[in-house]
Formats: sequence, C-alpha cells, structure tokens
Amino acid sequence: MKHRTIVTTLFFLLACVASTMMLTSCNEEIYSAEPVYGTLFFSADSIDFQGEIHNTMTFAPGQTVYAGITIEDAGAYITRADQTWTLRGDTADTKITKSVIAPCGKEPVCTFTAPDEVGEYTVTFKEKYSFSASKPDGTIFGQSSTLTAKFRVK
Repeated sequence: MKHRTIVTTLFFLLACVASTMMLTSCNEEIYSAEPVYGTLFFSADSIDFQGEIHNTMTFAPGQTVYAGITIEDAGAYITRADQTWTLRGDTADTKITKSVIAPCGKEPVCTFTAPDEVGEYTVTFKEKYSFSASKPDGTIFGQSSTLTAKFRVK
C-alpha cells in the first residue's frame, strides 16, 4: 500500500510539472507591430501595386493625381488606421482624411486633382492607428512618421 501511494504521488507530481511546462510554452506573448512604409509616389493612372511602379512627377492642370505608398512591412494586429493626406502649394491647401478598417497589407492610396495653377506642390502623409494587441511597451496606439513628396503642374 505504501509503494502504491508513492507511485501515485510521483505520477501526480510528474503530471503537474508536465502541465506547467505546457502552459508556460503556450503562454507566448502576442504583440502588435507598426507598419513600415517605403516611398510616397505619384501616378497619372490608377495604381496597381502588383505591377511595376512608375513615379510620375509632372501633371497637367486639372489632371487626376494618384498618390500611393509602398509597404516594406505590413505590421500586425492593426484594427484601424486614420490617414491624413495633405496637398500644399502656392495656390492649394487640401486635406483629405480617411479611416481604413483592418489596414494590414493594404497600401495607402489617395486621389487628388492637380491644381489649375502651374507650380510645385507637396503631398504629405501621416497615419495614426489602433491595435487589437498591445505593443511590447503596453500601448495600443501608434503613428507613422510623416512621408513627403513633390510633383509639378505644367
């Protein structure tokens, strides 16, 4: 009887150690990650990120300007992104804001109309996002750095 109690106790202790090890290995932390953006570019045609990207730098007055940003790393666990696109120049000051739900892997794009006045114009992009999992520092919000590019109207 004493031998049986010792064996039962040993099996119980072994089961406790095994389950603790399994719980510890399954309790891996999941963290969100901010996206890493590449280049802000312009196109006279709608943007197809699957093909080759051609950066157009000159537009006619009133022509549609498609602005896009390449992604180097899509990020993780981003639930919402609030994007601010701004077009500035001597005769233009346009601000477009939009919200994107589940933006991971979606390249930011925006459409402007080239101003009627000849000149150089600057487009800036900034994004603020909310995460569904915290970052390693415990926060659940983040923001991109500001991206800037210029185009001309001739």
